[in-house]
Amino acid sequence: MVVSEIACLRRLPHHCTVPLKALANDRPILESGNLTVEHSDFHKFWRSAKLCLLGVLGLSSITIICIRLHLNLAAIGFLYMIVVVLLSRIGDFVSSIFTAVAAVCCLAYVAPPAYSFRVDDPLDVVAIVAFLTTSVVIAGLVSRLRKMTADAVVSVHRKLIDAEEREYTKIAKELNEDINQRVALLAFGLEQLDGRERIPTEAVGKVSGHTRELWQQVSEIGADIHAISHRLRSSNLEYLGLETSAEAYCKEFAKHQRVEIDFRGHNVPSDVPLEISFALFRVLQEALLNSAKHSGKKHFEVELFGTPDAIHLTVRDSGSGFDPAVAMLGSGLGLTSMRERLKLVNGEFSVDSQAQRGTTIHVRAPLSRRAMFPSQLSR
Repeated sequence: MVVSEIACLRRLPHHCTVPLKALANDRPILESGNLTVEHSDFHKFWRSAKLCLLGVLGLSSITIICIRLHLNLAAIGFLYMIVVVLLSRIGDFVSSIFTAVAAVCCLAYVAPPAYSFRVDDPLDVVAIVAFLTTSVVIAGLVSRLRKMTADAVVSVHRKLIDAEEREYTKIAKELNEDINQRVALLAFGLEQLDGRERIPTEAVGKVSGHTRELWQQVSEIGADIHAISHRLRSSNLEYLGLETSAEAYCKEFAKHQRVEIDFRGHNVPSDVPLEISFALFRVLQEALLNSAKHSGKKHFEVELFGTPDAIHLTVRDSGSGFDPAVAMLGSGLGLTSMRERLKLVNGEFSVDSQAQRGTTIHVRAPLSRRAMFPSQLSR
């Protein structure tokens, strides 16, 4: 059993880490810690070694070509710097520094007196030292930029997970504290109605009124469940299209939140790709929810329109406004979620907001050539 579990662990991806002490009733199988961590470390070492070898091969090739072409030291150093920058872009800090040091050795080899690794001219020494310093700085900056990018991705993923958990908690709370209680009251009302089987004929009107009340409760529960399912996924997008679904959602949102939404839609293609439709629809949901929650106003404007190469969505309110830069850095996910959704479809996202002057959210999603406009379909 233990052997089979170890075999399963060996087939796990490199990024997975499973403590081996959890196996076999917490008995340590290997004293070296996590099997997959060791595998991952070896993979990183092997990748760095391959990148170092690639850098050395690139420098050797450039050196041979430059010797054949009789290029000067400045041109050779420029070509070496290109190799270091490219390797910094695709590799790690260690392989970049190794390649930079190897490039310095090559420069010392080709500098006068040639092929001797001895540099007599002080200016050449300064040039080689400047090359090494510049290479180290570039490698450090690229490494830092890569780390900042990774941290930003992790932060976005963490925010997405937190938002997902909050949404699950909210839906569970609505189902438990609202829907379940109303269903219980409905069941109690039906039980009372069942107890009135044998009633005088003159009391039939009261039973009919009670039945209508129960029916109204059933309708309201069904509408609320539909609204919850709509928040999770709108099936209307697949059958009715983006414009009709967006207009229907605005009406439903306005009724549920008791606000006014002025929706305008025009020149929207009839066959917008589903990935674009879902992205714009989620942005519309998040934008309206933020406006209803934070603007302090009860009237919003939504405009959905198409151009020959893109679909545009604009959501406006005249509320309190905010600082978009501060909101992006905050713990909330609204603006971050919209921006990330638009990135998935190569879209553009912009926010225009000022204190006490309202907020305008505009998004643009480029269309593929197969999306046709109504005017084109009529030809």
